[in-house]
Formats: sequence, C-alpha cells, structure tokens
Amino acid sequence: YAQAGAPLVLLRAFPLSRAMWKEELERFAPLARVIAPDLPGFGGSPRQPTPSIEGMAKIVAGLLDQLNVTQPAIVAGVSMGGYVAFEFIRQFPQRVRALGLFSTRAAADSPEASAGRMKLIDKIRIQGLDVLMTATLPKLVGRTTAASKPALMAEVEQLIRAADRAGTFIAGEEVPRAAERAASPDGVIDALCAMAGRRDSQPLLPGIRCPVLILAGEEDALIPAQESRAMAQAIPGARLEIIPQSGHLVNLEQPEAFQRLVASWIERVS
Repeated sequence: YAQAGAPLVLLRAFPLSRAMWKEELERFAPLARVIAPDLPGFGGSPRQPTPSIEGMAKIVAGLLDQLNVTQPAIVAGVSMGGYVAFEFIRQFPQRVRALGLFSTRAAADSPEASAGRMKLIDKIRIQGLDVLMTATLPKLVGRTTAASKPALMAEVEQLIRAADRAGTFIAGEEVPRAAERAASPDGVIDALCAMAGRRDSQPLLPGIRCPVLILAGEEDALIPAQESRAMAQAIPGARLEIIPQSGHLVNLEQPEAFQRLVASWIERVS
C-alpha cells in the first residue's frame, strides 16, 4: 500500500472493528496514507478507564502524534466513528483537512435512546455478545441487504463476534496484537456507555469550514436519511449523497458506490 499522500483516518462503526474497512484499505491506499485504528476496547486497543467519545478523539490524536503525522488529516467515520470524528474536529480543528460523516448524526442521544443503550448493556452482561445478533444486527443493514445478501449478513455477524480480535491497520502494515483472545463484551459495553454520554455536536455544524462529505443509506433504519439531509443543510458547503439499496453499513452493503464517492472526494480534498 502507498505510504505517501494526505493522511486518511477511517473510524469504524459500532460494534465492528477496523476489519470493516478491509476493501477500502486497498482501494484508498494509492490516494492517501490510510490509518484505520481500532478504538478502545476493540482489537488490540486497551479499554479506557472511563469510556467516552471525547477520550477516543484524544486517543486518535495521540496515534497521529506517534506516527509523526503533522499535516491536517482527512477524518472520516461511520456511525460511532462519526461521533468520534465530530469530537476530533471539536478538540483539534486545526488537524482536520476534511471531514467524512457516514451514517451518523450530530445530535446526542435522547433520554430514550440512552436508556435503550443501558438496557442493552444489562442484556449483554447476562447473555454475552449473542444478544447483539438479535438486538443490533438486523438494524445495521437495509431491507435490500437482508433479503438478497445472506453472505454479507453472515460476514457482518462474524465481524461483530470477532471485533475484539482484530489488529490495527496503519499505512499498509498490521500492528501485532498483545495477545490472541476470544471476543469479550467489555469493549462493547464501554462503547455503549461512551455513546450514551456523548456531547451534542449540533452547535458545531454552522462553524465547520473544511470540506465535508455526508453519506447516508436510503434504507437506514438507525439514522434515517432525512437526518443526514438536515445535517448537510446546517454545514456550509457540505456535500450529501444518499446511497440507494443500503442501510446503516454503507461501505459493506454498497461497496462500489461507497468507494467511488469517497475516492473522488479524497482526490478533490488532498
């Protein structure tokens, strides 16, 4: 993979690891220096003492420091990765060259949504990660994917089950894990707590001045496309694309459309 070009930070969705980017790593490598970290509690990344989206953004900044990345980066995330991207631009605006917001929202959790995450945590503590297969997996993909792509459904299930065992991709190399271990619910629970307590990023939107690409799945049941339209209207100059026949996991459900849109955007902002 290419080692040069503008830094491109890809932040993964909940409850997956950076393995969700496996096709994008190769596709985007000729265009940018791809950095796809696993966030705390997933892959080889240690858990946070106090789980938070704010802390995750600081960890991403620390990783860029370790890699001697001094130029502004293209920061893009799907779902929870988008929450981290918002927090990153809040804390480190000078380090953001462009912002990619994919299947994500700026608003904080409503009281009902936060309570739902707490209920899911209770179930995970009792039943383990199997509960995600019934509670979360069906919501992650659109109706077209669920009806016509059984192999992808199986792949997403495997990605969820293996989320704690993935490595970290940095500029074309796998960073070894500290140890091989079975999937654990701890990272998933931490992520749910962090999302439930995240800050509202809606006040940031009018002040964002870097190039912004917003992607949404036409069939997304978790974050409806109209929320992405409203977000695009609030960010000056933001570009919005709605991907047909896709739910929440836009890069996995419609990889060709996703990669084409993001690759052309990378070329324009690099």
